[in-house]
Amino acid sequence: MYKSIPFIVLIASVVLYGAAFSPIDLAEVAYFLTLPLLLWSFFSPPFKRFFVTAFVSGFAVWLWLLIWLRHVTWAGTFALASYLAIITVTWFMIARWALPRLPERSFPIRLLGLLGLAGTWVWIEWVRSFLFTGFLWLPLAASQWQRPVLLQLAAWTGAYGVSFVLIFCNLALAFTVYTLLWRRSRVPVEGYLVLALLGGMIGLFAPSIPSTQREPLFTVGIVQPYIEPSLKWEPEAARENLRILAEQTTLAKDTQTDLVLWPETATPWPVKGFPEMRRWIEARVLELGCPLLMGNLVSEGYVLENGIFVVSPDRGLHERYYAKRKLVPFGEYVPLRRWLPFVDKVVPIGGDFQPGEAFSLLPLKIQDRMYQVGGLVCYEDIFPQLARATVAEGADFIFVATNNAWYGEEGGAYQHAAHSVLRAVETRRPVLRCGNGGWSGWIDAYGHVRQVLTDEKGSVYFRGAEQIQVDRDPRWSGRHSFYVRYGDWFIGLCFGFMIGGYFVVKKN
Repeated sequence: MYKSIPFIVLIASVVLYGAAFSPIDLAEVAYFLTLPLLLWSFFSPPFKRFFVTAFVSGFAVWLWLLIWLRHVTWAGTFALASYLAIITVTWFMIARWALPRLPERSFPIRLLGLLGLAGTWVWIEWVRSFLFTGFLWLPLAASQWQRPVLLQLAAWTGAYGVSFVLIFCNLALAFTVYTLLWRRSRVPVEGYLVLALLGGMIGLFAPSIPSTQREPLFTVGIVQPYIEPSLKWEPEAARENLRILAEQTTLAKDTQTDLVLWPETATPWPVKGFPEMRRWIEARVLELGCPLLMGNLVSEGYVLENGIFVVSPDRGLHERYYAKRKLVPFGEYVPLRRWLPFVDKVVPIGGDFQPGEAFSLLPLKIQDRMYQVGGLVCYEDIFPQLARATVAEGADFIFVATNNAWYGEEGGAYQHAAHSVLRAVETRRPVLRCGNGGWSGWIDAYGHVRQVLTDEKGSVYFRGAEQIQVDRDPRWSGRHSFYVRYGDWFIGLCFGFMIGGYFVVKKN
């Protein structure tokens, strides 16, 4: 029986962790998804056996969650799953060291030990946001993207606070189960603490989610052309791609439309650097009679940028644009290109992109009101610091232009959208998204997915256009959330928990 434990733990860990995120989206599983490995940790299993089990389970679950990346690169899929598994196993090895030392200790010591482990989890997530250029994909908080009540904590602590609560519940539940089943003791304080914590959060944050205070802003026509990414820049397909874009744009517009959205790199040629492309776009906007907010490229001289642009009927293309700050490694540029001249990008776009040097708000006039647009391109919405800086500068709403059609019709687009939900709650700003093939729609300042474009089968992966009505809670007009004002202060608190927990657990 003992020899089968690693296999049982491995399978249970993969199933639970994977089920908590898209495409399965069983959000409640996130409260106990680490229990198999944590319960085994209490018995001080052999180091090598535990390490191998934790690593293989981590690799398997990340491969499962990132399997959509294979449409671009199999090698990158395996490499990224391995990297994330190493990071994940680091935390479990710390838990294996700490948890067996806690059962005989007093409640205050146990509590600080669990807080220290929860703080360590958050610190590891934070490190993921910048280590090796950063890849904060699917933090634990993203499992709750369809559960707005718990997410409200993010307006104070950032999404890291939501991850902290979830992993603390995992730890406290593991201690409770271990105490009840193996120590044959009564329910420990940790079990009641979980109930008190969750009940307190529901009682605190549920009333803060408004249901009636809505200020209408504008009507948006979202265009989802669903053009095959590998064909987007093929010269023989360019005219057809423009025809599709123009056709879908016409479907998105009527007399009530105030703004039209196009996705990332919407046209076959850059809007800056190709005068004919610019004139074609400006002609379409003149026909629309309303502004266009779009993702597009800059190709002038040695400058190649991926950005967001405003085009209006009276001014044409605005010279001010947003240039993407966080580029995709091996997709938009090759890291260490000087030392890796033999490595090429995995997408068919020649040359390396240059990152934008600073955020740039885009002034957008809709009817008689002026808005400041905060732009994010593609996977930039997985980085909380980018959205926070944009809103701190004065953005009224965030626009995410993306192209998830690279990754097939699986869980990738849904996982990506989950991060936009986190950014909406953290910043208390509406988030509008437009993707080439999905996920397109908008999220309000409380993390509610208010509208998403789907076809008659309920899929986000389709070619089409739709109008949406965007509003906001007037109480947040011109105001900043606690997180926007003070940033990642919670990371410092978690560092304190981590250090304090280490010293009290280490002391015998």
